[in-house]
Amino acid sequence: MPNVKIVDLRQELANGNRSMISNKLYGEIEKNIENKKQTILFLNRRGFSSFVMCRNCGYTVKCKRCNISLTYHEHTNSLKCHYCGYEIKNINICPNCKSKNIKYFGTGTEKLEKEIQNIFPKARTIRMDIDTVTKKNSHEDILNKFKNENIDILIGTQMVVKGHHFPNVTLVGVIAADNSLNIEDYRANERTFAILTQVAGRAGREGSERKSNNTNI
Repeated sequence: MPNVKIVDLRQELANGNRSMISNKLYGEIEKNIENKKQTILFLNRRGFSSFVMCRNCGYTVKCKRCNISLTYHEHTNSLKCHYCGYEIKNINICPNCKSKNIKYFGTGTEKLEKEIQNIFPKARTIRMDIDTVTKKNSHEDILNKFKNENIDILIGTQMVVKGHHFPNVTLVGVIAADNSLNIEDYRANERTFAILTQVAGRAGREGSERKSNNTNI
């Protein structure tokens, strides 16, 4: 296993860093870009924001079938249920109190991609989640493009962690690694450990090129 470093984002926030990217991870990504090495950023939540809420009355947009919060997708300007597929157009006015004070909370791969593009405007990025692999062969196309065209940063969900071999990947960053500890599953700790072990194994597959693997918590 490569070296793993855990960064406490509470301390990052105390130091004035409000980004989901820690200063340590920022520095490692910057080094990788300069050295023509590749980076994988793993966030096991797709979409742009986890839920949409009215700040006036607290109303949260939920799935009419599953009664869970709908995820906001900026690309399609829609709200989707990631369990049953229910989808509605994004709201601008609260259905409950008619307020326009609608805010977006949480983060997903879509939002992470946008932030990375803002932080590293010269870096080439590609995203892989269920929203980007809807077409036939798109899964393989994204992986081949990342590997063969030497794209700097691959951003993705659990799809990016299983069994892929990228010799030039020397850095893996896990964003909000503790999120999966809070799911309603008595095996949450075991599942979290398993997936973090998997994603860490994507870094430095060539042995001699192994570098640090940063885990953001």
